[in-house]
Amino acid sequence: MPASPLSSEPLPGHVWFDVEDLFEYGRTNTRPSGIQRVAFEIQRAMRSLPDMQQRIGFLRHSLDGRRFVVVPDAEVGALYERLTTHTEQVSGQAGSVSSSERATPSLLRRLALRLPVPVRVPLGQLAAHQSAALRDLPALARGALSIIRQARQQSDTRARHPFQPAPHDVILALGAPWAHPDYGTLINHYRHHHGVTFGLLVHDIIPLLYPEWCPAGLPRVFRRWLTSTLPACDQVFSVSQATRNDIERQFPGVTAHPIRMGGMKPGEPKNDDVPSAISRPYILSVGTFEVRKNHVLLFRLWRRLLSEHRPEDIPHLVLVGSPGWLAEDLMGQLRNSNFLDGHITLILRPSDAQLDTLYRNALFTVVPSFYEGWGLPVSESLIRGKVCLASDRGALVEAGQGLTGHFDPDNLNDALKKIRQLLFEANTLAELTQRVGRDFRETPWTFAAQDILRAFRTEKQS
Repeated sequence: MPASPLSSEPLPGHVWFDVEDLFEYGRTNTRPSGIQRVAFEIQRAMRSLPDMQQRIGFLRHSLDGRRFVVVPDAEVGALYERLTTHTEQVSGQAGSVSSSERATPSLLRRLALRLPVPVRVPLGQLAAHQSAALRDLPALARGALSIIRQARQQSDTRARHPFQPAPHDVILALGAPWAHPDYGTLINHYRHHHGVTFGLLVHDIIPLLYPEWCPAGLPRVFRRWLTSTLPACDQVFSVSQATRNDIERQFPGVTAHPIRMGGMKPGEPKNDDVPSAISRPYILSVGTFEVRKNHVLLFRLWRRLLSEHRPEDIPHLVLVGSPGWLAEDLMGQLRNSNFLDGHITLILRPSDAQLDTLYRNALFTVVPSFYEGWGLPVSESLIRGKVCLASDRGALVEAGQGLTGHFDPDNLNDALKKIRQLLFEANTLAELTQRVGRDFRETPWTFAAQDILRAFRTEKQS
């Protein structure tokens, strides 16, 4: 998309960001997903633009969901800071068993091993589930107390900060507000009674395109939400041309405007941010652990590589993310194979600093998703000068700017061929790395902010 200069004429009124989904997400998660990251980066970038510093505000929903209330800027910043600096754990060796444990099993375990398989296996599963449940009880109690405290604070805060917009103000939903079942009615109240305009950023419509990758019932809820909300939108934005095409095919008459996407910028290198579990060359894959991300392909790929080559010639595979939808099959295969005997490391929810270091030190990155509305891990790899090998589906080709290798995510042999080229063909990785460093052009997040403001200015001038 060609860049065009931003009009010097300030946008009338204020821009208000609906951040209810960020706070709801933060109640049960410790790290931001791509959606939260994109929304926050655009918010921060828009505030940095000329004449916009004092024109930005944040909104949450009233307790009954029928109105907006103003939330202090500091609360939004503090929540995002917590999400991006939290550090959790490295789980690569979590599935291994020490030699001493193998040599001297406990009395209970020795007795259990004498039981018939039809009894022993269910009993072991029951014991594991009960043990996990007991370990989780303290966290459950802390979470319940936290929710009670938050509810009390929210009740007081939301009562003290009613939202009274001026005509020509803009409300933007850049995250995932579709948990609100009657969002279109909420938006229309302010459009009709206060003269505001509303913009929605759509990251993807995967639940409509591929319902098999989602929890049961979600596709129906998502379609109902979009059907009722899109008519309330003065502007619809998309994170890619691919997502724009998906929206316009599914909802004839709706026009979506792609915005230019950035990525997580590199920080200052810090050696102490390298997880101690990684002590050998590795290839990195970043993304939520869910069936759509196709991590199972990487598992099968590494099993093939280890069986067809000397294990010491195969780099480690590092998987970074948070557990998501329908990931039980992946997690089961990792545990049951002892993480391919230690050749795979699972890193849960690293801080931004740790993630930055993981990108910097990787040989290259792999993104095997069946479909993406954009593909932040591709952008973030290229920003750090790292070659990325990605699926050829969705917007991943767009994100790669012609600098990434691509493979069919349904074809193990195709992926195997492409990754072998990077691993074993002389100079291939070095030449591609040099090309990324020479030709990649970073897109500042201010471009996305400008694209959004330009659309509203064009609308007001027409």
